[in-house]
Amino acid sequence: MRLRRPTTVTTAVLTATLTATALVGCTADAGESTSATTSDAASATTASTAVAGLTPEEAMAANAEPHASGADDEDLTWDESEEVAISLEGDSAQADGDGVTVDGSTVTITQAGTYRVTGEVTDGQVVVASSGDGVVRLVLDGASVTSSTTSALVVDDAASAVVVLADGSTNHLEATGAAVDADGDGSTDEPDGALFSSADLTIGGTGSLDVVSASTDGIVSKDGLVVAGGTLTVDAGDDGIRGKDYLVVTDDASITVTAVADGLKSTNADDETMGYVAVLGGTVDITSGDDGIQAETDAIVADATVSIAAAGGVGAEVAEDASAKGIKGDVGVVVGGSADVSVDAADDGLHSNGAVSVSDGEITLASGDDGVHADGDLTVSDGTLTVTESVEGLEGATITLAGGDVKVTSSDDGVNAAGGTSTTSDTAGTTQDGAAQQDAPAGDGEMPDDFTPPADGEMPAMPDGAAPGDGTAGERPAMPDGAAPGGQAGGQGGGPGGESADTGDYWLKITGGTLVVDAGGDGLDSNGTIEITGGTTVVQGPTNSGNGALDTAGAFTISGGTLLAAGSSGMAVAPDTDSSQGWVAANLDQTATAGTVVHVLSDDGTTLVSYEVTKDTENIVYSSPEITTGATYVFQAGGTLGSADTTGLSSDGSTDGATQVATATAGEFAGGGTGGMGGGGRRPGATGSTDTTGEATTSGT
Repeated sequence: MRLRRPTTVTTAVLTATLTATALVGCTADAGESTSATTSDAASATTASTAVAGLTPEEAMAANAEPHASGADDEDLTWDESEEVAISLEGDSAQADGDGVTVDGSTVTITQAGTYRVTGEVTDGQVVVASSGDGVVRLVLDGASVTSSTTSALVVDDAASAVVVLADGSTNHLEATGAAVDADGDGSTDEPDGALFSSADLTIGGTGSLDVVSASTDGIVSKDGLVVAGGTLTVDAGDDGIRGKDYLVVTDDASITVTAVADGLKSTNADDETMGYVAVLGGTVDITSGDDGIQAETDAIVADATVSIAAAGGVGAEVAEDASAKGIKGDVGVVVGGSADVSVDAADDGLHSNGAVSVSDGEITLASGDDGVHADGDLTVSDGTLTVTESVEGLEGATITLAGGDVKVTSSDDGVNAAGGTSTTSDTAGTTQDGAAQQDAPAGDGEMPDDFTPPADGEMPAMPDGAAPGDGTAGERPAMPDGAAPGGQAGGQGGGPGGESADTGDYWLKITGGTLVVDAGGDGLDSNGTIEITGGTTVVQGPTNSGNGALDTAGAFTISGGTLLAAGSSGMAVAPDTDSSQGWVAANLDQTATAGTVVHVLSDDGTTLVSYEVTKDTENIVYSSPEITTGATYVFQAGGTLGSADTTGLSSDGSTDGATQVATATAGEFAGGGTGGMGGGGRRPGATGSTDTTGEATTSGT
């Protein structure tokens, strides 16, 4: 199921497929360059197909099984009468049984068995060098080991190693120096952590362990690593906890990591079933200089409480070549079960070069870039997902919102079905709205020197002498006949928003659940199509006319559910006229200022819906089973909201004191202004005009 090579995947665990062949940004001109090569897109397709829509259980089943299952694993039980006691005594140690040698302050365990370690050594080491079969079990019971030259505890050789934290005990491992490279060749097999194992490592028990490493990783396994219990506190000069084949956290483990680099990490890039990080239980609190959780393949969270502050959080400056994601899985990010996830990241909150799947849990994300980003498929089927701060809220080539409760706050697009990245943090030459750069020499991936990136949903400044959209020098194209809606100037020209790639490569589907968007740029944006068949969607879009509450390069159909979109009028878009569910759209003849209640009424005066706009609003689009195509509807501003549901919509608002601001015929809307750079307008082929009274006209539709 992996990104790096073709593989056979059991179809039973695949709930969605991705057919994207090129990754480009938010609605742009047909001449726009793509932001990924064909091979990159094919890789993302493979990864996304394998992970799209999976639950944590399905994702785990598709990966290699970890060597230990949790606190009840048989390696965490033993006969205490067979223990060998090791007593650490300053600069020396004592042992009362076979299988142990002592050389000054270095204790070496040479055979399988159970060893209870107590006491303190101030500058020494505990070494496991067991070439035979069987488990080497170290019971730390008030043990403290500090080394100034290498790892405090190192497993050089063992069939498998287990560290048990004795009940009620407090233990300490510290490496104060740099990692030792005995061969001088940079070999990664040399110990590079305060606790280092070359074999499968399990950590369990109910005691506590503090791990400190001045310049290297905290805890490392060159094979698999399972943390099945105990209270771990790790302070690392590099990565916090790293397992090469996999890193799994289960049961009642409690982990606090402070790391200069990544917090939790897995690095196996050679086996498509390994290289994953799975937090399946317990509590994990991470403060990292780079990614909070970083997996070469899948990052999986279920039935755990996870809190991450990555690279200083929102607003922090990071190096151009740094990765500062909250949770990153190169193939997939999968969150479900009773997961409780909180992320504050300088870059994306959840990020995958393949797919992101949220099937349950409670997730809260604050991001300096995308709240959730997938190069391939992004699926939310249940749970609560809240993006409190972002540039773009949700971004993926294909996005399916099938259930759960989703709330998004973004300075640019709220939900964006597109490709690439939304800032230059990962790939030079991408724009803030997720589109590949425009007006750059073909293939060079560089932005023009005089290009100013957009901020907070604003239209970007054009390069000197460039015409909008097509990258050629010349004057701006003339606006269509007549004024733009609401008596305002239309958005920057360049023709209607063009299709920059096959629109079948990108889509947004809303089939259930609730979605609430507060966007500074486009609210819902698709470089392909938008399809709404169920759920409740409320969009508070932008105030500037260079963006719209709704934007799509292809078809926009609605056949079920409820949609209310409020925003500016310059780029306003409504569903297609062949939608099977009725909709009504209008540009208001006067702006509804922030805090004003807007009502949609049938022609007999019955109030269908009320909504209190949170920004100055010029356009309203509303669709529900109550809307009848061809019927006339009235829009009023003022009055009171009534009892709103969790999405902000009310069915019992009062129009007392309200003023009529528009009338419209359901199924008819002329659209907003022409398409501009980084945003759509009317979809290709849509025509028509709007008069200056606020009433939508329908010529050409």
